[in-house]
Amino acid sequence: MTGLFHHPTCLLHDTGPGHPERPDRLKAIRERIEKSELLKKVKWLEPSPADREILAFVHPRDYIENIAQQCAAAGYGRLMLDSDTSVSKDSFVAAQLAAGAAVEAAAKVSRGELQTAFCAVRPPGHHAERATAMGFCLFNNAAIAAEWLVREKHAEKILIVDWDVHHGNGTQEIFYERGDVFYLSLHQWPLYPGTGREDETGDGKGRGANLNVPLPPATAEQKYLDAFYKTAENVFTKFHPDFLLLSAGFDAHRDDPLANLQLTEAGFGKMTEFVRELAKSFCEGKMVSLLEGGYNLTALADSVAAHLEMLIAKASR
Repeated sequence: MTGLFHHPTCLLHDTGPGHPERPDRLKAIRERIEKSELLKKVKWLEPSPADREILAFVHPRDYIENIAQQCAAAGYGRLMLDSDTSVSKDSFVAAQLAAGAAVEAAAKVSRGELQTAFCAVRPPGHHAERATAMGFCLFNNAAIAAEWLVREKHAEKILIVDWDVHHGNGTQEIFYERGDVFYLSLHQWPLYPGTGREDETGDGKGRGANLNVPLPPATAEQKYLDAFYKTAENVFTKFHPDFLLLSAGFDAHRDDPLANLQLTEAGFGKMTEFVRELAKSFCEGKMVSLLEGGYNLTALADSVAAHLEMLIAKASR
């Protein structure tokens, strides 16, 4: 089956009034699923929090402790780590659960207990660098899952495909000098966080294992899809991954308030179907999807539903 990882504690990560990365994002996704046939087609799973040892696969221990202390210091209010990233007293455990979901999903898929999985969790992760929280992100969920797969010898070559409208600077930074994890990002340019140029291709052992596809504002859906299809197929063919992680942000939707690309929920479904078939050919269909951005609640819920339909189609074969 397709596993759907979710934990109610992720709703307690309180970012404050008016913040785009808010608990209502997960509520909208859950309501959309519960009102559709998707409810009968996915296996709901509650993750356990990733312990500090797992987080330390990617993040320095003093950084982890600092995040824990900052969340505790917020008390019954909120504390800003930077101009965008807000935490409350429950944010640390919510972030542990988000990372834990990524690892548990990767474990169950790698062992064949699930064919595919989607992690509906928050806070998101792809902006979190090794020792810096930013862009609403505390710990890099995709990077932690990738590192766990490598260390536990469940995979030797991992592809992270990131279609969030913002470049995943954190994931790029963490694996920039690694050749066993390929990072592919399609994103709007220029846009926050200002990274993701075409000439950022990796360094050392990672040279050539980092590929950015910056797209201008107002890029039409078909032009985006054409770029995605061509690039994804080329990367799969060149790299031959044995596991696929998706940093699945849905803020490239035409109705999203934080960006200006023109994807629809149908477009996200088409991209999911395309990489699903590539994963079937190259890595026995092993793929885990992690929620990143998406800030129009209706567009987010509809896009996640389209995404899940395609993940389920793979799992039912």
